[in-house]
Parts: sequence; C-alpha cells; structure tokens
Amino acid sequence: MNRRFSLRSVSALALAAAGLPGAAAQEALPPISIAAEVRRPAAAKTATDVEQTTAGPVRGYQALTARVARMATPLKELPISVVVVPRKLIDDQNAISQSELFRNVSGLTPLDPLFPGGLGVKLRGMDAERYIDGLPNYGSLGERDLLVNVERVEVLKGPANILFQGGANPIGGVVNIVSKLPTADRFAEVGVRAGGYRFGSPYLDINQPLNDSKTLLFRFAGQFETTRSIVDTIHRQSYTLDPTLTITNNAGTSLTLQGHVARREQQDYPGLPAVGSVDRSFYSIRRSAFLANAGLPVTSTESQSVTARFDHAFDDTFSTFTTARYSVTKIHEPSQLLFGNEPTTIDFGPFGVYGGPSQFYVANDILDQKLTEFSISSNFVAKFDYGPTHNRLLVGGDFNRVVDHGVMAGNNVTDADPVFGFPQLIDFRAPYFPAFRLPVEGAADTVVFTKIANSYQNAGASVQLQSTIFDRLHFLGALRVATVDIHFTENAVTPPTHYDASATRVLPRVGATYDLTNWLSVYGSYSEGLRGVSYFSGANNAPPKPEGSRQLEGGVKLDGPFGLSGTLAYFDLTRTNVPTAVSGSLTQRQTGEQNSHGFEADLVWQPTPNLSFLGSYAHIDAKVTSDENTQYMNARLVGTPSDSGRLWGHYAFDGELQGWSFGAGFYAASSSRVELGRTWTTPGYITFDADLAYKHENFTFSIAAKNLGDRHYYTQYPYLSGRVAPGEGRTFFATVSVKM
Repeated sequence: MNRRFSLRSVSALALAAAGLPGAAAQEALPPISIAAEVRRPAAAKTATDVEQTTAGPVRGYQALTARVARMATPLKELPISVVVVPRKLIDDQNAISQSELFRNVSGLTPLDPLFPGGLGVKLRGMDAERYIDGLPNYGSLGERDLLVNVERVEVLKGPANILFQGGANPIGGVVNIVSKLPTADRFAEVGVRAGGYRFGSPYLDINQPLNDSKTLLFRFAGQFETTRSIVDTIHRQSYTLDPTLTITNNAGTSLTLQGHVARREQQDYPGLPAVGSVDRSFYSIRRSAFLANAGLPVTSTESQSVTARFDHAFDDTFSTFTTARYSVTKIHEPSQLLFGNEPTTIDFGPFGVYGGPSQFYVANDILDQKLTEFSISSNFVAKFDYGPTHNRLLVGGDFNRVVDHGVMAGNNVTDADPVFGFPQLIDFRAPYFPAFRLPVEGAADTVVFTKIANSYQNAGASVQLQSTIFDRLHFLGALRVATVDIHFTENAVTPPTHYDASATRVLPRVGATYDLTNWLSVYGSYSEGLRGVSYFSGANNAPPKPEGSRQLEGGVKLDGPFGLSGTLAYFDLTRTNVPTAVSGSLTQRQTGEQNSHGFEADLVWQPTPNLSFLGSYAHIDAKVTSDENTQYMNARLVGTPSDSGRLWGHYAFDGELQGWSFGAGFYAASSSRVELGRTWTTPGYITFDADLAYKHENFTFSIAAKNLGDRHYYTQYPYLSGRVAPGEGRTFFATVSVKM
C-alpha cells in the first residue's frame, strides 16, 4: 500500500468523516571465481591500485565495471548514465547511512532517514526504485539505511528495463545495492561507532571458508543502531543480520544463498507543515518540534528474505545465471496525522470563521500492511566473435509478484467543539496533543479509510546484444516484452470495489558509444519503460492503463588522463498516462504528463596515488506538462532541487605520517518545491563534512564531522502531499574497528 498515494487519496474521506470539508539481476559476471579477493594492508592501498572485489574491479573511487546491463560491462562502453559508489568512498567519508551516501550521485534525491518506508528515492526528478542485488525490493520496508553489508551502490538513470521492470516506480531509474559476498580469505572485522544525538552502532563482518578446498564459503554481516534526532522525542533503533553461504567448484559453477533479517522502530514523524516552517508569515514552529503526542507508540517495519543465485559456465562461450528471492515485509504504523500544509479554517459567513491562522485538524491513524514478494530472473549468455565484432548475446526472462494486504483506519484526536460540533482544532503556536487512541475497526468512533487485498505482477522476456565493432564502436540493443498485471480490491466500502488491469508492451533500448580516443568517448541512447498503476479511482471503477516512460540521453565519458574518469550527460525523460484528479470529483483520469530534462556530471579525479576527488552536479528542470487541473500545469515536481552537487576530496599521507588520512567536502542544493501546485519551497543550503582517520595494521580509528557549519536547513519530506523536515545540526562521530 503506497502510503503517499493511499493517504493522500483518503485525506478527503478523513476530513469528511470528521465533519470537515475535504481538500481538493544479476549480471553475467564470469561465474563466481572464489579466488581470494585481493586484500592488501589498508595503509598500503592507493588510489591507483586495482582491487578485485566480489562486485568487480575498483581503482580507488573508480569502478571499472557495473552490473546494470545484466552482464559485467566496462562503464566506459555503456551508452547510458551509470554511477557506481564503491566501498572505499563509503569508508573514506565515514558515511552513517545509505541516504547520506546517495548524495554523492548527481540527480539522486534520497529518502529522509526519519521516513518509515513505503517509498523510494528520486532520480532525475522522477520516482525511482531501490533494488537489492538486481531484484526489486517493493516498498523498501525493514531497515534500509545501514551500511555494514553494502559492497557498492550502482545507479542506473532512466527507465529500468535493461535490468528489471519490477517495483512500484521504476521511472527515474534504479539504485541497486550490491551486497557483500564470501571470499576464500579468512578475516573478521569488529567495530563500533558513536556520536551526537546519542548515536551508537556496533557492527561486525566475518568471512570464513568452511573447508580446506575452499568450495564452501560463509560470510556474516550484522549491525545494530540506536540514535536520537534533532526532532524532539524521536528515538530510532534498527538492526540488520545478513548471512551468506556460497557453494562452488571454483571452475565456473556456484550457488549462493543469502539470508536477510532486519527491523526498524521509531515513532512516526509527520514532518512540519509549510505554514509555520518555510512560510512564517503568521507564526513559526520550532524546527525540532514533534507534532504529535510524545507518548505515541513506535512504528515498526521489518523484513525477512532468502535469495538464491546460481551461476554456471558451460564453456568459454556459453553460460547461465539465475537469481530468485522470496521476502515478507511488514509495517505497523500508529500515527497522529496532520492534514494539510496550511491551517484549517471554515468560513460560516455571518456566523464567523471556524479555526484560525495557526490551528490544524489532527487525527489518530493506524496503518497495518504486509507484503509478500517473489522475484526470479533467469538468463542465458553467449559470447562470440564475428569478423571485426566482439559480441555478447543475452536471452532472459523475469517475474515479480507482490501480494499486498493492508488496512488503514482513523478517529478524531479531539472532542467535538460545543458550538460548531466539529472536532476541536489544535493551535500550533502552543500545541497540546492528547494521548494516542488506537482506532479499532468496528468501533463507533473509527472510520476505516482503506482495506485492500491486492496483487501486483511484472513479467518479461528480454533479448539483449552488446557488440564492440573495430574496437571503437560499442553497441547496446535490447527488446523486452513486458507485462504488468494488477488485481485491486477495496474492502472498506460496501459492496467492495474491484478492478483488474493488465497490459503488455514491447520496450526498446538502443544506444552506442564511440571511442574518440583511448580516454574520451561520446554516447547516445533511447529507452522506454512501463509501470503498473495501483490505487486508481477511475469513474465507474474503470481500470487504469499502465504509465509509460521514455528517455533520450547523450553525453561524454572519460577514462583518464591524469586519473580523470566519469560521465557528462544531457537527458530528456517523459512520464505519460499519469493519473490526475477530475475537478469536483474524487475520480481520476489518466491525462497527465510530466517531463524532466537537464544536465548531470559525475566525475572522479585521482591525480596521484594518495589523492582522490569526487565531484557531482545536476541541473534538473522537472515539471508537469499536462494535467486536468490547470493549477498543476508547468508546476515544478516536488522534492528535487533545480541545482545540486557534491565535492569531496581525500588525501592519504605517506612517509612519517603513513596511516593517517584526511577528507573533506560539501553538499549544496537549491530550493525544492514542498507540495505540487503550491509556491512553498525549501531554501537552498550548503553543508560541510570532514573525516580524519588513522590506520595501523589491523586497527582503525576515525573522527567524522557532519554539517560542520551547523547550517539550519529544511528538506522536502514526502508525507501525504508533502511537508518539510529539518536537517541534522553539527554532529561528530568516532569509529573504532579491528580487522583480524
């Protein structure tokens, strides 16, 4: 149940019930060779060393290959924008969360760690997906921010049909989290991080071959985290446990089994309304205010999954690989919901106005949801040469099915006003929130907003050809026959409503890269995508059509000289068949269109073995280009700054200071729209970070500073139709670890 859509859809029902008016793959890596991962003493590594990790070769901050084309491909040959964040950058920045790490990638807007789940990231101004090891992870429930089991992050920008088409919103692209895998080395790392806001996080990473021939390998990663927040009352606790077993003959055949158990607990944070935070015309709200009762029960999200991956090479020409996952995720979310970004007022004409410039309607709410997901992707690869061409042909199929059961219900936080009979409003100048009362289905004071029993299915068959012609021209062509199938049942009304929506499309992707020199290439590509629409309120219960997406992209790729690598890209991305509200009605029609276009740069410069720089910048113009409501025409899409960028530098000392290293950088973002069709924006801001570390043999100690200037800023917060959340203040963290 996509909370963003479902809560927005039922907000009018909630207000009406209260007596108030409503507001309008895996890639074909050579089958896993479990030869020992190249591991050098940490102090001896330099930016120019090539390290062979389980996710592919890496030179400092530069990954040489990526998995997004299902087959391990050199990044400079791919005619698409792909950015890889390797483990070295995670460690050098002393990153605290995946959300922090995502800011290194141009055009990628992370989800605030305060948000409990159910939504994904944004790429190029559009909704995108967060995958794990090439497979969808519907809703990103459970713990999504811990880093102990992350080997790298691979970001594919634009429609995702080259990798997979599952998930709720694969429009802007895919952020693929690549997990750590076992190796033939024996090692163990144990560490703890502590810092501001009473932050504490112990972690461990243990790798152990289970037999002398090293055909049975085991790895376990685990992390626990507890932290307060800049926001009053908030206390988050989370953990992740990730065991992995690999069985291999070290000759082209392997079976890898991955387990995952994660849980996250935190009070539901509703964000701050625009009026009172970014708009202080009438009154102001403290940045740290928690606009709910301090005793609100915690929201819990959890996930359990099992993933199996089989790789087999028949010979040097033919190979196959299959990945499958079964997962169960849940969320239990008690809330005190604030409706609207501006105060609640009702004009009774000669009888006066009910409400005031700082008074809001708030309701108790409970959301319970369970998602059961099964995904499988199976592929066959042939490698062959023909004349001046070197070719790799992939034929594959994939299937993803999600069964979604959820209920959301609410009741009034306050008693009825003795004069007007409406629920009393809460004055946010001096707010008092009564204790949370659990809405109980069937109780006289409870309204069931939605109760669903849905299933969402994505399936497809793909053929993909990668060819290198005369060693200079690199061609990528793919066709995917994609099917989306949605069965939607709403049981909160009598009689229950139901629709089935199915569609099949042929989705192309074509592109080419041409090497002008051995370090400079130009590329261009075109791709299309498909997305099923759930929670659609069509007239006469009409089923929705799938949303479409298409993208044109072109740019330049660098690989040297002087250690300079990366991508400069121009893109034009369009989303079609977007549901839009029919004026004066609770129904929708699919007449909307959105467009995002702009320029992005993702660069790494490693001029010496000890010095590394990362720079990223995005200029994005994302807006509504067609809508039933004229208020939304040409409106900026929410949550994406027009301009944003990251610069980070790191230096590893040698000589008498060998073992010491220092890194520093900043992130900057311009204003971001808070709510679609409204003028509220978050002001632009810039934050500075730094890290000082010492490594000696197997011991590491580091101190990291986040937001050194203690900049006070807001980010757009995707609660209901949009809110704002305060950025964390100046914070220091210390980390100690021992590797054996």
